[in-house]
Amino acid sequence: MKLIAGLLFLILSGVGLAGELDRLIEFALKNNPRLKSYERVKESFKYRAKYSESLPNPQLSFALNNIDTDKYFPDKSNPMSSFALYLSQKYVLPVKRERSSAIFLQKSREVDLKKEKFTKELVRRLKELYWEFSYSFEMERILRDIEGEIKALIDITEEKYRYGKALLSDLILLKVELVRVEERLAKARRIRETSLERIYALAGGEIELKGSELSTLDFLSEFDPEKNVDVKLMKEQLKVVKKEIDRAKVEHYPDLFLSAGYGIRPDIPNLITLRVGLTLPVWKSKREDMLVLEKKERYGSKLFELEDVKLRIKGEYGALYDSYRITSEILKTVEKEIKEKRKEIEALLIAYEYEKTDIRDILRAYRFLWSLEFDRAKLIKELNQIVAKAEALQ
Repeated sequence: MKLIAGLLFLILSGVGLAGELDRLIEFALKNNPRLKSYERVKESFKYRAKYSESLPNPQLSFALNNIDTDKYFPDKSNPMSSFALYLSQKYVLPVKRERSSAIFLQKSREVDLKKEKFTKELVRRLKELYWEFSYSFEMERILRDIEGEIKALIDITEEKYRYGKALLSDLILLKVELVRVEERLAKARRIRETSLERIYALAGGEIELKGSELSTLDFLSEFDPEKNVDVKLMKEQLKVVKKEIDRAKVEHYPDLFLSAGYGIRPDIPNLITLRVGLTLPVWKSKREDMLVLEKKERYGSKLFELEDVKLRIKGEYGALYDSYRITSEILKTVEKEIKEKRKEIEALLIAYEYEKTDIRDILRAYRFLWSLEFDRAKLIKELNQIVAKAEALQ
């Protein structure tokens, strides 16, 4: 019955832990201010895309044409002089405007992946802090057990001291050990408060958290580097550079300039001026072609970066897997040593009842056991943090 009750407790505590962590993540995804900023950035690129599709503003200018040096205004004696207004418009070809717009639309899609990258990083950091937060409760639980074990030893030793079978120094030694427990309890509370404040900062507000006993999470069974957000982001950046290349290829296409002017002349007929101009790609091979080549070099550079990112992601995943495997083996060894040390302490306690061992031997064995229990809790916390890092790579 005890075994069944223990299993039920572990299952239910695991469900509670996962539910609380999920609730924390959901809260953070709704309240983290940085996440909200990405939608604004995405909309800004869409507005920029629409702006790029439009023509530049027309230009209105005023002129005094052909003024004599001895007169400052048009005069009928100089029929070439006039007051004039000019309206000019630069006409950029639609293909240029459409391709410029396509660049910013592509950048708006890139923002979605940047948001996904930040979200994964946010979730990873929250999980790591949550395991640290739960670890503080595990520390406190172990310390309370230690406190109980020391008090039990004190009771036994006081009884023996009354009959002259134990020394006063034995009691003092045990009470000093109790003081150390209080110091470590304060450290556990400090870890909890620090973790909680950092969680609140990431989550964008305060949320009630209780923590729970730590339980080891399984490592990822499958991993595909192509699904990694850094890889997807790099591919999206390649698409942006490709759009920039498409735009650079039409840079030499002529821009048109349209202008209309109306000149007012005193006492003689007014003048109308119409002009049409266009840019000539006279230096295309030395200017516009260089722009295309520059974009192509950037594209080639991004391809190498993509390869580097894939290798880095594979390396990180492999390192995390090895770390998880080695830490798991250490955990198994520690758990085995804990069982053996408990049996040893049981034997020492019996021997102490019959004055066949010293309290210092028992305390030494207990200290080693307590150290193993702290190591066990820390190893489980580290295993869960490794899993959080691996999940962020997916």
